[in-house]
Amino acid sequence: MVEPPYVHRDVNWCDFNARVLSEAKDNSVPLLDRIKFMAIFSSNLDEFFRIKVAALRKLNELKAPKATKWLGYSPKEVLQEIHTKVNQQQNEFGRIWSEEILPSLMEHKIHVYQTEKVLPYHLPEIINYFRVQVQGYLHLLIKRHDKGVTLKNRGIYLVVPLIRESDKKELLGYVNIPTKQLNRFIELTPVDGISYVISLDDIMRINLSSLFSGYKVIGKAYSIKLNRDEDYEIEDEFTGNLVDKITEKINKRMEGDPVRFLYDGNIPKALLTRIKSCCSIPDSGIVVGGRYHNLNDFFQLTELLSKKLVGERLGPMPHLELERSSSVLKAIEDRDYMLHFPYHRYDYVLRFFNEAAIDPTVKEIKVTLYRISKKSQIAQALISAAQNGKRVTVFVEVKARYDELNNLQWAKEMSKAGVTIIYSLPGVKVHAKVALVVKQKDGKKIRYAYLATGNFNEKTALVYADHGLLTTHTAITKELEGLFGYLKNNSRKVKFKHLLVAGFNMKQRLLALIDNEIASKRKGKEAFVIIKVNGMDEREIIEKLYEASNAGVRIQLIVRAGCSLVPGVKGFSEHISAHRLVDMCLEHARVYWFCNGGEDQIYLSSADWMNRNLNRRIEVGFPVLEKELKE
Repeated sequence: MVEPPYVHRDVNWCDFNARVLSEAKDNSVPLLDRIKFMAIFSSNLDEFFRIKVAALRKLNELKAPKATKWLGYSPKEVLQEIHTKVNQQQNEFGRIWSEEILPSLMEHKIHVYQTEKVLPYHLPEIINYFRVQVQGYLHLLIKRHDKGVTLKNRGIYLVVPLIRESDKKELLGYVNIPTKQLNRFIELTPVDGISYVISLDDIMRINLSSLFSGYKVIGKAYSIKLNRDEDYEIEDEFTGNLVDKITEKINKRMEGDPVRFLYDGNIPKALLTRIKSCCSIPDSGIVVGGRYHNLNDFFQLTELLSKKLVGERLGPMPHLELERSSSVLKAIEDRDYMLHFPYHRYDYVLRFFNEAAIDPTVKEIKVTLYRISKKSQIAQALISAAQNGKRVTVFVEVKARYDELNNLQWAKEMSKAGVTIIYSLPGVKVHAKVALVVKQKDGKKIRYAYLATGNFNEKTALVYADHGLLTTHTAITKELEGLFGYLKNNSRKVKFKHLLVAGFNMKQRLLALIDNEIASKRKGKEAFVIIKVNGMDEREIIEKLYEASNAGVRIQLIVRAGCSLVPGVKGFSEHISAHRLVDMCLEHARVYWFCNGGEDQIYLSSADWMNRNLNRRIEVGFPVLEKELKE
């Protein structure tokens, strides 16, 4: 029997990041945005190594044939394929920057210094900036070639070969590039109508001789960077204090094993060997780079150049009906409303919470928080609601990677104000983005709900493409109330008919919906499935899609990042097409659309079709019921 085709999601993710990079070389994309795509590519790759590659390396260290059989793939082969793709992409990144972006900037009379000598006019300015702004943030480390060096996670350094003048001893100097304290790119005084920009790295290179007094610099300074393993697991989530365990883990996050060591490709081999030995870098983590690392700092460059490279930007639009209404809560008593971000203003969601906080007929507010902004207006509204005597219950997911501390801090602030806080559930993540407001009006209980594909985060709503539904639909809001009951009391008695809830019925319902399309096709009816998600690796779902394709069901997939399904394979996926949608807004929404014999069933959801989302998380998918909203 022929095995169904699968590609490892992390290998396919590399193709997604290549798609991001392709935007940087597209001449039809505004120049400022092309630089932003280079920053996004670099930022994506950084996190990918810190988390995904780190996890694969730990699996590879098991060195057990049974592990490969159990996993269904060889971690070693996956890592090799990833490194091959990444090395090719790094080379392309450097080519795009030097051969396309820099010449294009010059066409706009912007010169970014690279390896060339600076103008004599700029030299005093650079030396003064170094002495006044930079020198105080530098930490020098001078070591013998055989002495160990501990490099900080995510830090970038210049490595400088030295000779001590007193005894002519050869040493290595390490100096941090202080990008946390200072901007990475500095604008210099214009000359003859041309704007000049120089990197912090090159300012330090120019001042090396004054930095290492008493030593002679041999040759050049070379840039290096280290990523450490930031992936962590809580061994036992079921006993003890989960919040304390998470806090302990994230405090140690920056101390993990090395997973990627980036170095300047021009560094001499003998010097690289010495550095690897001193810093205890395994060969498997070595990645060749360019003269500069941490190029997610290109975001800073775009801020610097934004006034010089002005592009057309469309701001969020008002929702005309909600704009005319004096009350969001009142408006949704009559009909459902759909919001599309970042195209609609996010203040309708803020109004939903702010109105609930001060309305005397509102008795309860319940919400799940996964990632909120550091200056969250929603959290402030919940605090106000509690202070106004409402019963406010907030489920805070403290296992949201890189947002753990922010979530914990807000949880403490809300708790002080009288908000009931429920922390993470053992063994699962709550990734749902839902809110419920309960009114008691004229002796009647009225429920108002907001269900979304994206986080309750007014900052990311400006750049993430997401959808949200405002509704008072009786069955949906009642089921949502049941879900909050489960989160609070861990009671699984709740039943879901309208909502798709991972951990309860989501995967089973999705399989049934695909089966329904297969049955329709076999009866000669129209049948199709259109799915938009961020990732897809759930094997049971993929096998069902292959089955549907073999039955003749047309399947269109829009998968932003990693996708294990392989489209267009004879005998498996001939009727499946797969596309990536990459633009300046990060496509974050999940949409499930089933033909259903001409009676379209459309769900919006927080869940990707990933094993983790469908089996180890609480996610919510919700139906779009009103015909006008479907269209």
